[in-house]
Amino acid sequence: MPRVLAGLSVLALLPAAGCGTEDAADDGPVPLPDATFQRVLGQGVDPGLVYAVELPGSSLAEQSAGVLGDADYGATYVPAQDDPTGQAHLRVSRGTYHTARCGRDPLPEGVVASCVPDATGWYRTGGGWQEYVVASDGHVLALSAPVGAVDRADLVAAALGARRQDGGDLTPATPSSPVSRGDLPTTGDGAPIDPYGTNPPGG
Repeated sequence: MPRVLAGLSVLALLPAAGCGTEDAADDGPVPLPDATFQRVLGQGVDPGLVYAVELPGSSLAEQSAGVLGDADYGATYVPAQDDPTGQAHLRVSRGTYHTARCGRDPLPEGVVASCVPDATGWYRTGGGWQEYVVASDGHVLALSAPVGAVDRADLVAAALGARRQDGGDLTPATPSSPVSRGDLPTTGDGAPIDPYGTNPPGG
Protein backbone atom coordinates (compact mmCIF):
# COMPACT_ATOMS: atom_id res chain seq x y z
CA MET A 1 0.00 0.00 0.00
CA PRO A 2 1.33 3.48 -0.79
CA ARG A 3 2.77 5.59 1.99
CA VAL A 4 0.36 8.42 2.67
CA LEU A 5 1.63 11.73 4.00
CA ALA A 6 -0.76 13.61 6.22
CA GLY A 7 -0.92 17.28 7.09
CA LEU A 8 0.25 18.69 3.77
CA SER A 9 -1.40 21.75 2.34
CA VAL A 10 -2.58 20.39 -0.99
CA LEU A 11 -3.81 23.67 -2.42
CA ALA A 12 -0.44 25.32 -1.96
CA LEU A 13 1.25 22.64 -4.03
CA LEU A 14 -1.18 22.23 -6.90
CA PRO A 15 -0.48 23.24 -10.48
CA ALA A 16 -3.40 24.69 -12.38
CA ALA A 17 -2.99 21.99 -15.02
CA GLY A 18 -4.36 19.40 -12.58
CA CYS A 19 -7.93 20.54 -13.20
CA GLY A 20 -10.39 18.91 -15.55
CA THR A 21 -9.14 15.35 -15.14
CA GLU A 22 -12.27 13.95 -13.57
CA ASP A 23 -14.10 13.31 -16.84
CA ALA A 24 -13.85 9.71 -17.97
CA ALA A 25 -11.95 8.92 -21.12
CA ASP A 26 -13.99 8.03 -24.21
CA ASP A 27 -12.80 4.47 -23.93
CA GLY A 28 -10.49 3.03 -21.33
CA PRO A 29 -9.51 3.61 -17.72
CA VAL A 30 -11.29 6.31 -15.72
CA PRO A 31 -8.83 8.93 -14.42
CA LEU A 32 -8.61 9.97 -10.80
CA PRO A 33 -11.22 12.46 -9.60
CA ASP A 34 -9.79 15.96 -9.36
CA ALA A 35 -9.76 15.96 -5.57
CA THR A 36 -7.86 12.66 -5.43
CA PHE A 37 -5.41 13.76 -8.10
CA GLN A 38 -4.72 16.98 -6.23
CA ARG A 39 -4.15 15.08 -3.00
CA VAL A 40 -1.69 12.78 -4.79
CA LEU A 41 0.25 15.71 -6.21
CA GLY A 42 0.33 17.30 -2.78
CA GLN A 43 2.17 14.21 -1.51
CA GLY A 44 4.95 14.84 -4.02
CA VAL A 45 4.06 12.32 -6.73
CA ASP A 46 5.56 13.10 -10.14
CA PRO A 47 2.50 14.09 -12.24
CA GLY A 48 3.85 12.17 -15.22
CA LEU A 49 3.63 8.92 -13.25
CA VAL A 50 -0.06 9.05 -12.40
CA TYR A 51 -1.75 6.33 -14.45
CA ALA A 52 -5.08 4.53 -14.22
CA VAL A 53 -5.89 0.99 -15.31
CA GLU A 54 -9.11 -0.80 -16.13
CA LEU A 55 -9.22 -4.22 -14.50
CA PRO A 56 -12.40 -6.28 -14.97
CA GLY A 57 -14.29 -6.81 -11.73
CA SER A 58 -12.17 -4.33 -9.78
CA SER A 59 -12.20 -0.62 -9.06
CA LEU A 60 -9.74 1.87 -7.63
CA ALA A 61 -9.64 2.30 -3.87
CA GLU A 62 -9.21 6.08 -4.04
CA GLN A 63 -7.74 6.35 -0.55
CA SER A 64 -4.90 4.05 -1.64
CA ALA A 65 -3.67 6.34 -4.43
CA GLY A 66 -0.54 8.11 -3.31
CA VAL A 67 3.20 8.44 -3.18
CA LEU A 68 5.66 5.56 -3.09
CA GLY A 69 9.17 6.48 -2.02
CA ASP A 70 9.94 10.07 -2.94
CA ALA A 71 7.88 10.66 -6.08
CA ASP A 72 6.65 7.32 -7.47
CA TYR A 73 2.96 6.52 -7.74
CA GLY A 74 1.01 3.60 -6.34
CA ALA A 75 -2.63 2.57 -6.09
CA THR A 76 -4.72 -0.48 -5.16
CA TYR A 77 -7.64 -1.91 -7.10
CA VAL A 78 -10.16 -3.95 -5.14
CA PRO A 79 -12.62 -6.56 -6.45
CA ALA A 80 -16.35 -5.84 -6.39
CA GLN A 81 -16.86 -8.36 -3.57
CA ASP A 82 -14.24 -6.46 -1.52
CA ASP A 83 -12.05 -9.51 -1.06
CA PRO A 84 -8.68 -8.34 0.35
CA THR A 85 -6.98 -11.45 -1.01
CA GLY A 86 -7.85 -10.39 -4.56
CA GLN A 87 -6.47 -6.87 -4.52
CA ALA A 88 -4.28 -5.72 -7.40
CA HIS A 89 -1.48 -3.22 -6.93
CA LEU A 90 -0.28 -0.63 -9.44
CA ARG A 91 3.19 0.91 -9.20
CA VAL A 92 4.68 3.49 -11.57
CA SER A 93 8.24 4.76 -11.21
CA ARG A 94 10.94 6.54 -13.17
CA GLY A 95 13.69 4.41 -14.68
CA THR A 96 14.34 1.64 -17.18
CA TYR A 97 13.61 -2.07 -17.11
CA HIS A 98 15.43 -5.11 -18.41
CA THR A 99 15.53 -8.86 -18.02
CA ALA A 100 18.03 -8.75 -15.15
CA ARG A 101 15.62 -6.62 -13.11
CA CYS A 102 12.77 -8.94 -14.03
CA GLY A 103 14.42 -11.81 -12.20
CA ARG A 104 15.83 -9.72 -9.35
CA ASP A 105 13.17 -7.26 -8.15
CA PRO A 106 10.94 -8.85 -5.50
CA LEU A 107 7.23 -9.42 -5.94
CA PRO A 108 4.72 -8.38 -3.25
CA GLU A 109 5.07 -11.78 -1.60
CA GLY A 110 8.63 -12.92 -2.14
CA VAL A 111 11.18 -13.75 -4.78
CA VAL A 112 10.57 -14.25 -8.48
CA ALA A 113 10.12 -17.85 -9.60
CA SER A 114 9.70 -17.12 -13.31
CA CYS A 115 10.20 -14.21 -15.67
CA VAL A 116 8.85 -14.37 -19.21
CA PRO A 117 9.44 -11.42 -21.58
CA ASP A 118 7.16 -10.99 -24.58
CA ALA A 119 6.72 -8.38 -27.30
CA THR A 120 5.35 -5.72 -24.96
CA GLY A 121 6.52 -6.43 -21.40
CA TRP A 122 7.51 -8.97 -18.78
CA TYR A 123 5.25 -11.47 -16.99
CA ARG A 124 6.55 -12.50 -13.57
CA THR A 125 5.35 -14.98 -10.97
CA GLY A 126 6.43 -16.01 -7.49
CA GLY A 127 5.07 -16.51 -3.98
CA GLY A 128 1.52 -16.93 -5.26
CA TRP A 129 1.65 -13.60 -7.09
CA GLN A 130 1.80 -12.57 -10.73
CA GLU A 131 2.88 -9.27 -12.21
CA TYR A 132 3.07 -7.68 -15.64
CA VAL A 133 5.66 -4.96 -16.18
CA VAL A 134 5.67 -2.42 -19.01
CA ALA A 135 8.52 0.00 -19.72
CA SER A 136 7.59 3.20 -21.54
CA ASP A 137 9.16 6.61 -22.09
CA GLY A 138 11.64 6.42 -19.22
CA HIS A 139 9.32 4.96 -16.61
CA VAL A 140 8.16 1.53 -15.47
CA LEU A 141 4.56 0.46 -14.81
CA ALA A 142 3.93 -2.75 -12.88
CA LEU A 143 0.54 -4.29 -12.14
CA SER A 144 0.48 -7.22 -9.70
CA ALA A 145 -2.23 -9.47 -8.30
CA PRO A 146 -2.55 -12.87 -6.63
CA VAL A 147 -2.46 -15.80 -9.05
CA GLY A 148 -6.00 -17.05 -9.53
CA ALA A 149 -7.63 -13.84 -8.32
CA VAL A 150 -7.07 -12.09 -11.65
CA ASP A 151 -6.89 -13.77 -15.03
CA ARG A 152 -3.46 -13.44 -16.62
CA ALA A 153 -4.90 -12.07 -19.87
CA ASP A 154 -6.87 -9.45 -17.94
CA LEU A 155 -3.77 -8.44 -15.96
CA VAL A 156 -1.71 -8.00 -19.13
CA ALA A 157 -4.47 -6.14 -20.96
CA ALA A 158 -4.97 -3.79 -18.00
CA ALA A 159 -1.26 -2.95 -17.80
CA LEU A 160 -0.98 -2.36 -21.53
CA GLY A 161 -4.16 -0.29 -21.55
CA ALA A 162 -3.01 2.03 -18.77
CA ARG A 163 -3.70 5.70 -19.37
CA ARG A 164 -1.84 8.66 -17.93
CA GLN A 165 -3.88 11.19 -16.00
CA ASP A 166 -3.55 13.73 -18.82
CA GLY A 167 -5.05 11.23 -21.27
CA GLY A 168 -1.81 9.92 -22.79
CA ASP A 169 -1.84 6.23 -23.67
CA LEU A 170 0.92 3.86 -22.65
CA THR A 171 3.34 3.02 -25.47
CA PRO A 172 5.48 0.08 -24.35
CA ALA A 173 9.03 -0.35 -25.56
CA THR A 174 10.09 -3.72 -26.95
CA PRO A 175 11.65 -5.76 -24.12
CA SER A 176 15.19 -6.97 -24.56
CA SER A 177 15.66 -10.66 -25.22
CA PRO A 178 16.61 -12.83 -22.25
CA VAL A 179 20.35 -13.29 -21.79
CA SER A 180 21.72 -16.62 -20.58
CA ARG A 181 24.60 -16.15 -18.15
CA GLY A 182 26.23 -19.11 -16.48
CA ASP A 183 27.87 -16.97 -13.80
CA LEU A 184 24.59 -15.78 -12.24
CA PRO A 185 23.44 -17.79 -9.22
CA THR A 186 19.82 -18.85 -8.86
CA THR A 187 19.67 -17.56 -5.27
CA GLY A 188 21.03 -14.59 -3.35
CA ASP A 189 21.44 -11.06 -4.66
CA GLY A 190 22.30 -12.07 -8.21
CA ALA A 191 25.99 -11.11 -8.05
CA PRO A 192 28.21 -12.93 -10.58
CA ILE A 193 30.04 -15.99 -9.33
CA ASP A 194 33.80 -15.48 -9.15
CA PRO A 195 35.40 -18.94 -9.41
CA TYR A 196 38.83 -17.57 -8.45
CA GLY A 197 37.91 -15.75 -5.27
CA THR A 198 40.37 -12.97 -4.44
CA ASN A 199 43.30 -14.49 -6.39
CA PRO A 200 42.41 -14.53 -10.10
CA PRO A 201 45.03 -15.80 -12.59
CA GLY A 202 47.49 -13.10 -13.57
CA GLY A 203 46.28 -10.86 -10.73
